[in-house]
Amino acid sequence: MKRNILIFIFLILGATSFKYRSKTQAGILNPDTRVLIEQTGDSSQDSGLEIKTENDEIRSLENQEREAYIHGDTTKLSRLWSSTLVVTNPDNSVETLSDIKTDLFKNKVSIVPFDRIIEKITINYNMAVVMGHETTTATMTSDNQQNVVTRRFTNIWIKNGNDWKLTARQATNISNIH
Repeated sequence: MKRNILIFIFLILGATSFKYRSKTQAGILNPDTRVLIEQTGDSSQDSGLEIKTENDEIRSLENQEREAYIHGDTTKLSRLWSSTLVVTNPDNSVETLSDIKTDLFKNKVSIVPFDRIIEKITINYNMAVVMGHETTTATMTSDNQQNVVTRRFTNIWIKNGNDWKLTARQATNISNIH
């Protein structure tokens, strides 16, 4: 009899625990923990809910990081970049966050607008790996001829608490087209 009571209590505790872990703050069942359900500010919409996956969040962060870098927005970059950021640049140099800051502040880096095409995002627990390619047009020769430069990239984002931070990046030029 005691054993049956203990099993019954264990089952109730387990079911109660599942009930609270399976619901969002809005009280909506969320079987996929990778989907974030957020209340939107516009109550005039019928559903009132916006579903945003971690994949969408990473795509948004990638675009924010690209835009902030192009515009030299160091405030935004400091929110997106980890304090332990390490980068392998297309010129095969390895830089830490302090090296990058020094380059940005001394205007040693000529920032050229570029397009980033994300081909694959893989999320495992608190790590997101983003792979794709970037293209830019740069003046590469002494006669000011414009070259289209394509590079492959891999960005690694780590989630600490609720915030994703770009922690590592590798980029390699794969073509220069005149």
